[in-house]
Amino acid sequence: MTQLKDLAAKRRSIYHIGKNTDHSAKEIVDALQAVLKDVPTAFNSQTSRIVIAFGDKHQALWDEIYQVQEGVLEGDMWEQMSGVIQGAKEGLGTILFFEDLNEVENMPANPERSTAYKENNNANHQYAAWLTLAELDLGATLQHFNIGYEQGFDKSIRQMFDLPDSYAMLAQMPFGSIETPAGDKDYIDQDEKVRVYE
Repeated sequence: MTQLKDLAAKRRSIYHIGKNTDHSAKEIVDALQAVLKDVPTAFNSQTSRIVIAFGDKHQALWDEIYQVQEGVLEGDMWEQMSGVIQGAKEGLGTILFFEDLNEVENMPANPERSTAYKENNNANHQYAAWLTLAELDLGATLQHFNIGYEQGFDKSIRQMFDLPDSYAMLAQMPFGSIETPAGDKDYIDQDEKVRVYE
């Protein structure tokens, strides 16, 4: 339990990332595959799909996100998030999290439950991937620059990676070496967060 607790505390949102690591792309991919294999999904539906981009593909991805979001975000939001996009581009790679909507439809549940289950499935993969990166001493953040499958803003990214139209992008996780550690953060009282009744 101590190892999991320490790893959970180590995982933080790291915005200033770089390429200064001895880990090869293969080592990172192998570590992620080993962990993500056993991530639970509703009905063992295994609806989540992961794309990992390195090198030129990583750079092209964030160039595309910048171009798309420049036309979507406005004012102060664009000022803030354009910096996040540029920071992400400085990293080593990006994990993209998708849900295969064809597989989501095959879950033995009504559409409302299937929607909730796919979000849970993907969130489990996101957290597991983040903990894996933390174990490798790599920093990451979780971003949501897709604005939704329905609007089609992730279409160009599906085309970039030659992915099926059924893949709905839920999040992006740029990662790399930790160039500036996360600062202190506040915690709510744990008795408020976790209520126990006996």
